[in-house]
Amino acid sequence: MIKTRASRAQLGVFKDAAPVEQVETLTPDQRRTDRSGRVAMPFWVPVAARKQLRVMAAELDTTQQDLMALALNDLFKKHGKPPIA
Repeated sequence: MIKTRASRAQLGVFKDAAPVEQVETLTPDQRRTDRSGRVAMPFWVPVAARKQLRVMAAELDTTQQDLMALALNDLFKKHGKPPIA
């Protein structure tokens, strides 16, 4: 079974597909050190909530990342867990 669009393109299934390019992998020295030991947590929110978070971050002169970490830590504290975000 063929799982990717790129491999289908190689077989001519998608005739308009661009040629498959080699993806450059980063060495450990080239990776962002500020993300070491962290993972992304994507989730869905209403568009208005995203806009409000962006405006709030600007008003408070901070980042959305910092606001979300604060909110997550508040949630942990509320349920008796250590604030580790």
